[in-house]
Amino acid sequence: MALRLTRILKYFFVLLAGCSIASCNNYAKGTGDEFLPDYWVDTSEIPNDTIAFNAPNLTYKNGVYFLSGKAYSGIVHKKQIGYNIDTYSSVHNGKLHGTYESYYPSGKIFESRMYKNNLSVGKQYGYWEDTGKLKFEYNYYNNKKEGEQKSWYANGDLSYSYHYKDDKQEGLQQAWRLNGSLYRNFVVKNGTRYGLQKTTTCYELEEEEIK
Repeated sequence: MALRLTRILKYFFVLLAGCSIASCNNYAKGTGDEFLPDYWVDTSEIPNDTIAFNAPNLTYKNGVYFLSGKAYSGIVHKKQIGYNIDTYSSVHNGKLHGTYESYYPSGKIFESRMYKNNLSVGKQYGYWEDTGKLKFEYNYYNNKKEGEQKSWYANGDLSYSYHYKDDKQEGLQQAWRLNGSLYRNFVVKNGTRYGLQKTTTCYELEEEEIK
């Protein structure tokens, strides 16, 4: 499993570097008021040592892992009984830092995401077990939703495409039923929604405050 994690870490470095370039290009087209997200996560000082979450000398307090009283660096393995998945968290100085990944009982990957000093950053992926196709793809910056958030049905059809800025909906928001019909189609601008929600009938645009 440590070898698998190392491979995924290398994959994420390449992926996140690409995301950073794409993000910079997208922001560069704006008005100049947008910030440039920093998705880079340095994991060079994290060893591949793996420890179980329920190990007697490992404690977790206020979001920080301690091993025998000292901030832990390495990989923490935890079995999520309720969800029946295994998780592996990269930890540096007690905080989530680097790749977090989880697996189905079959060994197939369920989810992968990145953390930076306990904050979710960059891409977060979820996968359907049977097909290995994407179940969701989210984007985060400092633990906040940022950019496009997408979800797919098991058959591969898009379920929704929402857009966020600073953890709030901003821009075009769309969702489709399993039969492909569009039932959400509205735009959010500065906290106000323009358009339709939970309907497939075309009516005149309306304004509604987002709470």
